[in-house]
Amino acid sequence: MASGGRSSTAKSSKNKAKTTAVKKNTSPAGKRKRTTKAKQQAANQLRDEVLVLLSFAVAVILLLSNFNLAGSVGVQIKWFMFGLFGVMEYIFPIVVAASLIFLISNREYIAVARVKTAAVYILMVLLSAMALRIGNRPDIAESTLMEIFHYSAVHNTGGGFFGGMLCKLLKPLGMFGSMVVLLLLIIICLIVITEKSFISGVMKMQKSGSRMVHAAKQDYDLYREHSADRQRRKPDEELSEEEYLARRREEKLKKIQEKEEKAQARMNKKARGITSATTLPKETAVEPDNPIDIHEIVVDTQREDEYSGDIYSPVQQQEQAYDYELESILTEEPEEEMINPVETESMPDETIHGLSERLEQMTGQYQEPEMYPDTYAENGSEPSAYEAYEQALPEETVEQDMEQDGYEAENAEYPEPEVMGDAEETAGVSGQPHTKVQRYQFPPLSLLNQASSKQGGSQDRENKATALRLQQTLQNFGVKVTITDISCGPAVTRYELQPEQGVKVSKIVSLSDDIKLNLAAADIRIEAPIPGKAAIGIEVPNKVAGSVSIRELLESEAFEKSASPITFAVGKDIAGKTIVADIAKMPHLLIAGATGSGKSVCINTIIMSIIYKADPEDVKMIMIDPKMVELRVYDGIPHLMIPVVIDPKKASGALNWAVNEMTDRYKKFAQMGVRNLKGYNDEIAKMEVPEGEEPPQKMPQLVIIIDELADLMMVAPGEVEDAICRLAQLARAAGIHLVIATQRPSVNVITGLIKANVPSRIAFAVSSGVDSRTIIDMNGAEKLLGKGDMLFFPSGYPKPVRVQGAFVSDDEVSRVVDFLKENSQEVVYDEAVSESITSTQSQNAHNTASEKDSYFAEAGRFIIEKEKGSIGMLQRYYKIGFNRAARIMDQLADAGVVGPEVGTKPRKVLMTPEEFETYLKQNT
Repeated sequence: MASGGRSSTAKSSKNKAKTTAVKKNTSPAGKRKRTTKAKQQAANQLRDEVLVLLSFAVAVILLLSNFNLAGSVGVQIKWFMFGLFGVMEYIFPIVVAASLIFLISNREYIAVARVKTAAVYILMVLLSAMALRIGNRPDIAESTLMEIFHYSAVHNTGGGFFGGMLCKLLKPLGMFGSMVVLLLLIIICLIVITEKSFISGVMKMQKSGSRMVHAAKQDYDLYREHSADRQRRKPDEELSEEEYLARRREEKLKKIQEKEEKAQARMNKKARGITSATTLPKETAVEPDNPIDIHEIVVDTQREDEYSGDIYSPVQQQEQAYDYELESILTEEPEEEMINPVETESMPDETIHGLSERLEQMTGQYQEPEMYPDTYAENGSEPSAYEAYEQALPEETVEQDMEQDGYEAENAEYPEPEVMGDAEETAGVSGQPHTKVQRYQFPPLSLLNQASSKQGGSQDRENKATALRLQQTLQNFGVKVTITDISCGPAVTRYELQPEQGVKVSKIVSLSDDIKLNLAAADIRIEAPIPGKAAIGIEVPNKVAGSVSIRELLESEAFEKSASPITFAVGKDIAGKTIVADIAKMPHLLIAGATGSGKSVCINTIIMSIIYKADPEDVKMIMIDPKMVELRVYDGIPHLMIPVVIDPKKASGALNWAVNEMTDRYKKFAQMGVRNLKGYNDEIAKMEVPEGEEPPQKMPQLVIIIDELADLMMVAPGEVEDAICRLAQLARAAGIHLVIATQRPSVNVITGLIKANVPSRIAFAVSSGVDSRTIIDMNGAEKLLGKGDMLFFPSGYPKPVRVQGAFVSDDEVSRVVDFLKENSQEVVYDEAVSESITSTQSQNAHNTASEKDSYFAEAGRFIIEKEKGSIGMLQRYYKIGFNRAARIMDQLADAGVVGPEVGTKPRKVLMTPEEFETYLKQNT
């Protein structure tokens, strides 16, 4: 009973203890403790955040002070900190912030964290001392600590006060002793910080180096075994190359036969070494005839799978490559015998060249590897059959083979000009007599200037900064956009924006002035939207405008691959892509822009492109230059049919001749039954001409270039406009194309008929949007920058493309023209064209003289009778208008009947009645 009472008492005491603990936890005191602990943790967290922010603030202020970006206070801080730490002040702010974050994040191991942090600061002092010890400025032996402090504070270099103090302590050891001590202390600090052993790291490096040396020795042993095996293959009688190849061929045939037998066995599904019975026999198992084959695993290099490329064996790789070549020879020509090099001396060069290629293929696998260049020389191996054959050949034959294989001199910078023959019979257009002329030599690209240097690397940073500024500007006006792409061209950078849903395109376009203000740009152009993209393009000029040379365009792949002989290099677009156009597809081009915007340079680009692309037999040109200074330099090149036309009156005759030439060509097309120039020339090439008869002449394409249309329209507007319109409407199929340039894009120069029939346009910088609409039927050209900046709008494009045109200098043009004049015979112009132009001009003059007013004779007699003449007198007497009376008076003055006008006085009469009658008889 007693024991039972004690046990019950113990149980009750335990229960009381449990309830007491529960009461304590649930009591108000326990709750207060938990609350206090939570508050303390929150306070500690807030304190840590405050310390982190303060450390960042201190680090940023120190960093800004290092670069004089923190005002006058920052200058003082910089002076003091550089005086303390010297050159290490540049990284001291980062160390401060990183160390504080490290201490806060490792509060559980605060002791270790403090030791590592102290080691970091000691390492900085050691590095400062080393920087001072290496530079020794100021002199450590002669300078005091304050002098070192001031020198580091002023010059932002050296070791500062702490580094100087350490160097002063180590001064008795000398320079080298001090350096050794500093290096050892730095290594100790690194060991404390990283907790990595320095000696074990050195041992690991030594072990890895020994492994590399061991692997290299193994590779060298493999190579020596391969060389020895190759030497053993040659017995004492020294097998020839043919015998060695025959032996290798036999071995290869045996291997192939074995492979075929194994494959046939697999096809027949023959099972070896197993039984199909599923029950064990009762008798004692007999030992099989073929015991289990236990052998060393050997890598099967013949098997090809995804891991076979990882297996390396020099011997096997050489044998595989060599066997593959032999197998190809066996499968193609199994019965062919090897050719003795001595017997090839009597063969023709082509046969020898073919045999040399085959011998090179068979023996090329046993060339000396680059890793062991002297091994074969040590073993005393002889040269291969191909090398012996090459040594036996004369030098001339080897050079011929090299020319046939297409070898070129490596130091040749540019290819030689292409010569298409010595001399050949040619015939001009419209019955030009046959003459012996030298074939056309294309000028080399070395005559042109190299491309200028590219833009610097800072351009990318500027573009990104401008993109952020552009995005922020639009966001300030309530337009949220995303910059999707930046295309940097030679002179302009386009920023592609993608607006959010619900943003109108017109809202962005209306902000053009605000964008220009915030970007501080000279002018911007907005393309909304970009054709083929769901984006809006804002084109901003580059701060440093680049240029495009014609040489880099002519060297481009797009220009070289173009098949049309009248292809010309336009320039580079905003993305830097080369733009090439075909005049035959345009088929006519109108170039317009203000003075100095780049029209004449564009025309020079077209002419130079044709010179570098087309043979004069395929393309002819007629140049009309009323300004008399732009195109006269091209006189004498073989592409010209006639000299450059500089007289505006002769220009209308040249255009009229082109109209007649177009009509004649269409008549010939009708007789031949073809539709265009290409079909006619193809028929001419296929035509069989009887002996003694001359074949029909090949028709070249004709490009007519007019440098200034406004001057022609002032001299003969009706004739010029009629001829241009007729050519623009009908001349495409006849192979005649127009390139027209003008600096006055007004409606009386670029008339409606000319615009309707010339579909391709190039707009350079103009002064107003009215001129831009006259050229390309839309605004935009007034936003261009000039100096070759253009809007290229050929037929078929939905919108014009902004292109930076190529620059051609006068020196480049002169060099190319001089080359053509030196490498071709004297150019014989087409006299038929010149005669047609002269006759047209005289006929126009005669028509002008014969087109007298019907009152001319009567008015002359009346004025001679009155002995005075005036426009008002003719108006009153004949009851005509002022314009007609003034025209009659001008005709009388041209005929010499009356003198020039003298203010408001009547004109003086210069002829008598008899002289006037004689004049009328002579001019009727």
